[in-house]
Amino acid sequence: MIDFKLVPKVAFDEMNRVHAEEVELLNTLEKYLDAKDREGIEKTLDEMLEHTRGHFANEERLMREVNFPPYMMHKSEHDRVLNEFQFVVMDWRNHKDDAMLRNYFLETIPEWLTQHIASMDTMTAQFICMHKGC
Repeated sequence: MIDFKLVPKVAFDEMNRVHAEEVELLNTLEKYLDAKDREGIEKTLDEMLEHTRGHFANEERLMREVNFPPYMMHKSEHDRVLNEFQFVVMDWRNHKDDAMLRNYFLETIPEWLTQHIASMDTMTAQFICMHKGC
């Protein structure tokens, strides 16, 4: 389980709220994986995919609104992770390899999320706050 208290926080509260939802979904997926509940895994993967698309789209909208200079670099990272995410889900649906799914979503993604928040999201949130207020 991921403890949200250990996830870096940013200056823009809306982003912290979205990150908390993401952590909750990852923890839900872990519960379903532990229980070997295929239906729960499927449902949670769908929710995670929808949430991630919305999360990235909203963050990108905010960056465009404030003309965030490294927008393309940040968006490119979102695109890379979303494509990777979709591939992993498709691969799991074809092969039902729970170990691969567990490794990606419970090791790779939490490490990436922590690093992404601590670097790109921190800078982005500070820039948004400078232009929109916090």
